Amino acid sequence: MLFRSFAVLCMLALALEAKMQNVTVKGTTICHKRRVAGVLVQLWDRDTFDPNDLLKEVRSDSNGDFTISGGEDEIGDIEPFIRLTHECDAKPNCERIAEFDVPKAKIGATYDMTYIPMNIAVAGEKSKCKKN
Repeated sequence: MLFRSFAVLCMLALALEAKMQNVTVKGTTICHKRRVAGVLVQLWDRDTFDPNDLLKEVRSDSNGDFTISGGEDEIGDIEPFIRLTHECDAKPNCERIAEFDVPKAKIGATYDMTYIPMNIAVAGEKSKCKKN
């Protein structure tokens, strides 16, 4: 009983220390110098001890532009990143998945990625293929 009370008090203390943190990211998706519509853009918060949190997802518009905003209550700083899922230079029936970290200085502000050339591979990029 004493342990349970202590655990509840600790959780309440941590909850009081958490603060809402927001970030906005905007950019234009391009493939070989052409704007790409319909790219899946996801804003995530990277977590160390539990699964990453999906904050929001949008698709790039007809001009390849996107703006995405999201926030999370965290005790420390959030660690936002953008995940782009697209077919630029992908193998047939496959999608490429690239992730880009948002600089800590942009938490609480807008991170303008400008043009994102999806035909250029980034470190850690993955592929997801549909089974026939």
